[in-house]
Amino acid sequence: MPKPSQCLLGGFSPLYCFPRKGDFPVRYQLVSILSALLLCLTMLAAIVYGVGTQPALMQTLMLRTAPPEATGFPAEQYGAAAKLITDYLKGDGDFQLVFSMNGTAYNAFNEREQTHMADVRTLFSLCRRFSLGSLLLTLVGWLYSRKQRFFWRIVRRTACCMLALVAILALLAAMDFDRLFILFHQIAFTNNLWLLNPQTDLLIRLMPTQLFIDYAQIIGIVWAALMVILLIIATVKLRNQQ
Repeated sequence: MPKPSQCLLGGFSPLYCFPRKGDFPVRYQLVSILSALLLCLTMLAAIVYGVGTQPALMQTLMLRTAPPEATGFPAEQYGAAAKLITDYLKGDGDFQLVFSMNGTAYNAFNEREQTHMADVRTLFSLCRRFSLGSLLLTLVGWLYSRKQRFFWRIVRRTACCMLALVAILALLAAMDFDRLFILFHQIAFTNNLWLLNPQTDLLIRLMPTQLFIDYAQIIGIVWAALMVILLIIATVKLRNQQ
């Protein structure tokens, strides 16, 4: 029978009374599951934010997937465009680039593109805040449950689930990336401003579908690598606890 101190108000609450030897309190299990999930999702959000705000990477991908001869945009302005976009996603400045061509000054982006990028910046801001907030919650959960053997067992299982998720998403993307891409936009945005016209909107010419495929591959590979590292750490911890 459970000790009185293990019972809530003398009753048999499922959160506090565990008559069978070897059972773990549900509260520890729930905290461990939440901590493991938040840790994995925090890593994903941090990767998305970190990869998406690297100007050198964006410039490289732009030049590879949208060369100047395809966009009509001066090659020497690609660096400035990449820095503008990545700085804007970090929350800096306004989304406009003035460039010269044949002695005439032009605004690179129109109002529709600016409004859409404001929506994208909101998503990146959410990624940043989610990463910071979840990291704190994960730390609290780890401090609360770290001495319980099942904590690392749950972390290992969660990492395996995330690896399976990466594999499934990779398979779906290989089958039909466009459908996934459209679905993401329909979920993430409440308007259709993301439907840009290559004939009139420079942004979509600089950032074609192939650029986002490359970004998705980078994010997926890095996230999968971190999940493998997390899986190894959890396995080592479990062996050390035996």
